[in-house]
Amino acid sequence: MEKYSVFLFLSIVTTGVLLAQSRIRESDLEGTTWKMVFDIEHEAKDDADTAFERIILSAVDGLLDEIHVYFEFLEDNRMIVWVDAFGVEDEEEDSEWYVNRRGELIMGDADSVSADNTIWMRDGSRISAYKKKRGRLKRSDEIYLKRVRRR
Repeated sequence: MEKYSVFLFLSIVTTGVLLAQSRIRESDLEGTTWKMVFDIEHEAKDDADTAFERIILSAVDGLLDEIHVYFEFLEDNRMIVWVDAFGVEDEEEDSEWYVNRRGELIMGDADSVSADNTIWMRDGSRISAYKKKRGRLKRSDEIYLKRVRRR
């Protein structure tokens, strides 16, 4: 019986570790550029109840395809943010970033992008946005960062 208890305990611990998000290290970000991806089409298929809602969400998704937001993570926790909207590149903005003790990325605000208390955590090859709701973190499936360049 004791063998089964130990096996059950180890199975639960291993499963929890495998399902947990990976920690982000500052060295993973320094010298890299990431693109913000807006994937609301996925949410539209799951959440839209009517044809009208699907049409509106599809139109918004089409507009978001024309907006590209990039984050370049520099040393000393500096970050350059730039937005390319409808083929017109905006000027670069300076901001800051840091990785907290829990391995979560925290980005500062820029004029064109607000972090709005968003926590970013590694989710495989991408970095996903999380918001705190009622003391718990909830992943935002429709917004994530995808690495596009490493220096």
